[in-house]
Amino acid sequence: MVTHICPICRRAHEVREARAQVAYGRQFTCSPECESERRRRRRHYPAQPLVVGEPKRAASGLQRLRAYAAKSLHMWVISATGADLVRAAGWMRSTHPFG
Repeated sequence: MVTHICPICRRAHEVREARAQVAYGRQFTCSPECESERRRRRRHYPAQPLVVGEPKRAASGLQRLRAYAAKSLHMWVISATGADLVRAAGWMRSTHPFG
């Protein structure tokens, strides 16, 4: 048996080795009541990311313009590709009629 500490009530309790292997470092709760409390807390307070990143701001106006242009270019490429696919589908339908 392996000793785990309940994350809710902080009591030590025994866990079978097979079950401890699938815990992946987490601590199991000691009772169904503690498990329901853990789930309730998890629902109301979802986990925060380990590293909270600050929003990145470009250092200069030129870098902001470059980032905007890259984003606009990306959207243009997606739109143009979609339009080409639609145009090609229309051309295929007109040259090879069904029926």
